[in-house]
Amino acid sequence: MIRIGLLPTTLLVVLAANGCGPSGAGYAASPTETLEIPDARERFEIRKRLIQKRLDGVLLPAMRAHDIDLWLVFSREHHIDPILSEIGGGWGGVRNAYLFFDRGGDTPEKIFIGSHELRDTTIRDAYDELIYYGYTEGGVSPHLKKVVEERDPERIGINVSPTLPMADGLSWTLRTFLEDTLGPEYASRMVSAELLVRDFRTMHIADEIEVFRDLCEWTVAWEEEAFSDAVVTVGETTANNIHWWMRQRAMELGLQVEFLPGIRITRNGENLPTNTPEHTVEPGDVLSVDAGLAFIDYRTDIKRTAYVLKPGETEPPESLQKAFADAMKVTDVLTANMKPGAIAHEVWELTMEDIGVMGYYAGQPKTGGAVEADPTQPEVGIYSHSVGNSTHDIGARVAIDWPFAYGDRVRYPLAAEAWYSVELHVSTPIPEWDGKVVPIRIEENARLTDNGVEYFVARQQELLVIGRSQ
Repeated sequence: MIRIGLLPTTLLVVLAANGCGPSGAGYAASPTETLEIPDARERFEIRKRLIQKRLDGVLLPAMRAHDIDLWLVFSREHHIDPILSEIGGGWGGVRNAYLFFDRGGDTPEKIFIGSHELRDTTIRDAYDELIYYGYTEGGVSPHLKKVVEERDPERIGINVSPTLPMADGLSWTLRTFLEDTLGPEYASRMVSAELLVRDFRTMHIADEIEVFRDLCEWTVAWEEEAFSDAVVTVGETTANNIHWWMRQRAMELGLQVEFLPGIRITRNGENLPTNTPEHTVEPGDVLSVDAGLAFIDYRTDIKRTAYVLKPGETEPPESLQKAFADAMKVTDVLTANMKPGAIAHEVWELTMEDIGVMGYYAGQPKTGGAVEADPTQPEVGIYSHSVGNSTHDIGARVAIDWPFAYGDRVRYPLAAEAWYSVELHVSTPIPEWDGKVVPIRIEENARLTDNGVEYFVARQQELLVIGRSQ
């Protein structure tokens, strides 16, 4: 393990000059300074162990569920398949083939055909057979043809999908190459492996849970530190300062920023543009952050919300506290409807019916091109999604049944032991803001069990507070 210590003095000076954090001495210990994050060698060993266990424990049930005898993943340099890292990864090569065959046993047969001998031991340790062809005139073709013909599969799964980008890694060129290599008989046996890939990604083993829980804890510590007096100087720090502080801090921690971070300021009912350099954090503001971190093959997607105290205040106004409490109630309604086997868009519809009784209207994500809602209208937008290996992952998505936006994911059933981002916003009118709403943005990562939703880390249940020490 490597223990992350204090930020370097030079970095603190830069952050203070940019309006982040206190400029004087006495920088207090922060939530991220004592995190124990695995070093490079430990990360490699963790990843290799999980890949081996997943290929042996998860893949075969997914293949059999969709009647696929042979799963064939094909990659090349600079155009690798999106699923490649989770099956061993490595350099894409001239043309590398990863084949998984159901031989009737407890584990699939795993065959790698590559142009170059591997330096990375992940595939060397995880696969049963390694075939190297080098820079030869025939290339991968004779080896690939031989492996397929010897096994004579009835259904060959390839990564093509109109609805799941993570299962659509086979380019038109590589597919044509496969068809020419294998010939018309085996080309006719090719089928989409999209549901196999979906199930392989969403069926998690016990060993993964602790790894992802750690990543969620690191993400929360990182976000909550960003919304603290150690980083924010009221009247000086801008949303843009916080954004760049978070990027720098992630780098210091040895983690990757998965997306953004997006820092939003809501001021007296007005939602200011995200990550603006011209808007400083002021008393009475409500701040929210939407961000995620990446660690080996896992990615989080979590939000946190904070209030900036006004002079004389020791806690947020009662109206804002009630708005946050109402958002918790709406979240509980949603998660109560999230059960294994439930169809995703039907969960959305049922939840919208339930919250309609509470006086909220159905809304949608606030994206570019969206119709502006009445700024005084109580509204709920629900757009929960699969999470884990990607920010927006391959499994079911609890949202309105709009296939163009969400593909088939809104029509998938929720799966036991799959991981979901419980994501929504709840807009509640605030009397002090002339009835304009405050959007409380909720996002927590959770696993779905037979007993319901279980959050990976304790969810935020009250507003964070900025300005106690200023």
